[in-house]
Formats: sequence, structure tokens, C-alpha cells
Amino acid sequence: MNPKYEKVCAEIAKIEKKDEDLQEKLKELRSKKTEMENLEIINTVRAMVMDKDQIMAFLSTMKGSAKQPDMTGTEVSDHA
Repeated sequence: MNPKYEKVCAEIAKIEKKDEDLQEKLKELRSKKTEMENLEIINTVRAMVMDKDQIMAFLSTMKGSAKQPDMTGTEVSDHA
């Protein structure tokens, strides 16, 4: 077969392998990032020095007071 064609095919295979490796690495890094974020949350909650009931009440309050995103697509400004 044509050597240029074979070279292109080999290059494609090489780049596809690199892409697979990078996708796997990206997946691992995202997982590690999530794990680190979760650990930071846990450490922050522990630093609050609350018992379990107080923490649950606090989280419930935070969940209830969380602002819902504006789905209208309009931007609200405080400037007059």
C-alpha cells in the first residue's frame, strides 16, 4: 500500500491512543477534584463545632434559603 497512506493511518492511531489516555487522565482528575471538594466541605462543616442535629438543621435552612436560578434568561441589575 501507499507509504504516505500508511503513515497517515499510523499517525491517526497514535493520536487516538493519546486521546484515550488523556480522556482517562481527565476523568481521574475530575474525580480527584470532586473528592477534594467534598473533603473541603466536610472539614468546613466539622469546623462549625455543631452536633448532628444542629448541622442537619443548618443544612436544611441553607437548602430552603438557596436562591433558585432565574430561568427567564433576563439579567437583573441593581443599578438605576
